[in-house]
Amino acid sequence: MLTIRGVYNGKSFKAIEAIPKVDREIPVAIVFLEDIEEVIAKESRQRQAAQRMRQARQTMEPIGVNLKELVEAGREH
Repeated sequence: MLTIRGVYNGKSFKAIEAIPKVDREIPVAIVFLEDIEEVIAKESRQRQAAQRMRQARQTMEPIGVNLKELVEAGREH
C-alpha cells in the first residue's frame, strides 16, 4: 500500500506529493484525516462570530477621531 498526501477543497482532490504512473486503473481509498463534521461546525461558528461582530460594529457611533489621533493619545498614557 502507498500513501500519498493531498487536500480536498469540497469539490476535488489535489495530490501534494508525486503520484506514480500506472498502466491500469487501481482502486484507491481516500481517508479524511480530520473529522469533517467538526471542521464544518468550526467554520460555521467562525462565520457566525464574524457576522455578530459586523452587526455590533454597525450599531456603534463613530469615535470622532482619526487613527493618528488615537495613536498619539495612546502614547501619552
